[in-house]
Amino acid sequence: MAIITLIIQNNFYTNSSSIINETTHSDIEKVAKKSIQSNIPNKDENPVLIENEKIIDEIKDNKTKDQKNEITEVNKIEKSDEELEKILKEKEDKVKENSKSNKPLEIEKEIPDYIAIILAKIISDEKIDSKNIQLDSYEKTTWNSSSLGCPKNDMSYAQVMTDGYKLLFLSNNKMTEYHTDLRENYINCTEIRESNFNSNYNFFEIYELENIKKIQLNLNKDDKIISIIDDEIRINNIIDSINKNITITQADDCDPSYKLIFEKQSSSTEILVYCSQNPYYVYVDESINAGNTILSIVEEMLSTMEFPGMPQ
Repeated sequence: MAIITLIIQNNFYTNSSSIINETTHSDIEKVAKKSIQSNIPNKDENPVLIENEKIIDEIKDNKTKDQKNEITEVNKIEKSDEELEKILKEKEDKVKENSKSNKPLEIEKEIPDYIAIILAKIISDEKIDSKNIQLDSYEKTTWNSSSLGCPKNDMSYAQVMTDGYKLLFLSNNKMTEYHTDLRENYINCTEIRESNFNSNYNFFEIYELENIKKIQLNLNKDDKIISIIDDEIRINNIIDSINKNITITQADDCDPSYKLIFEKQSSSTEILVYCSQNPYYVYVDESINAGNTILSIVEEMLSTMEFPGMPQ
């Protein structure tokens, strides 16, 4: 206000105070504005304004950076979710691939706890690297004796029906067969078979064929009775003929034609015998070639009938 007053005074009075300047009111206003503007400090020269400008710029920069960081974090979260879903999918596919079976079994379903326990025992007992063993298939079954389907030569077993599992594991590119009961006992059937072959094998001792009361031959397809021997003398002669050590070899599975049954007072032993492509085929707990030992019994019981494939 003092500046405007001074300007007015300077413009209305000359060196001769009696002379009045003819400057108009609008001119005075223009001069006043110009003077006010000329007295406002230049921002480039004022350190306070410069500092304020810097602070404002920093705030804007930080806000922009925060926005960018928020966008980056969102992208990271979205990317992490996508990567996690991809990893889970890959693991699921791997589990399914490792659980595939070459047989028509539902291996992709959850493995029973009991089988997982047996697998853990096998890994521990046989010092197998858990990364090198894979379950190929499992099948619930009932064994004819306590041998669990793989009797050892020169061993005797209780002739009792025993529930359990047949397991196939792939380890170091080799398929191994294990048999179990339901009391956490297991045997390496592949190992037993390898030790049995080309060694002494005795049907009488392995299957405890003493005190036999009747020998019966049935058709395997429909279980029709073909022949029965219940004469004690004939039975004893047949039992004596198989009470000897023989050499056996592993046989390929086939469709046996007959069922040979040795009956005791309270139990029985069934042997599947004879295939059209292999007359020496025998199956009790495993498929073997038994030579003429069992075939001779079948031949005697079918002596009055034509026996397809019977050697002449």
